[in-house]
Amino acid sequence: MPPLLDRKEIDIEIARLEYGESSYPAYAKLADLYTIRNQMDQAESPDLCGYEQERSAASSSGYGLPIDGDSEFLQAVSGRDASGVWSIIDDLMDTLHAVNPRVYAGVMRKIYSLQTKHDNPYQSGR
Repeated sequence: MPPLLDRKEIDIEIARLEYGESSYPAYAKLADLYTIRNQMDQAESPDLCGYEQERSAASSSGYGLPIDGDSEFLQAVSGRDASGVWSIIDDLMDTLHAVNPRVYAGVMRKIYSLQTKHDNPYQSGR
């Protein structure tokens, strides 16, 4: 039987409550959602040894993200499995869209303005 609550839905509701009204009922609901999320994480998390093996395999498979940079985020994703990182970013963008649509729209504008792999950099208007 699939879980009644989806992890993404829980994260979105947590974000909404964290940035919403400060009240006892909101804090009580947050506490419940944190507990549920922690239980889901414990049920789904692999043991540490499995994690280290998976991390090592992803780094040596050639599918890691070759990113250089000084920020904590860029250092964290450098060499990681690209599909796993994009899945996390997709969840983050869903949450951002729910809690701050203006910032989400700004991020999306920046992404759409980036040159694609097949764009000709010498086209007019670029």
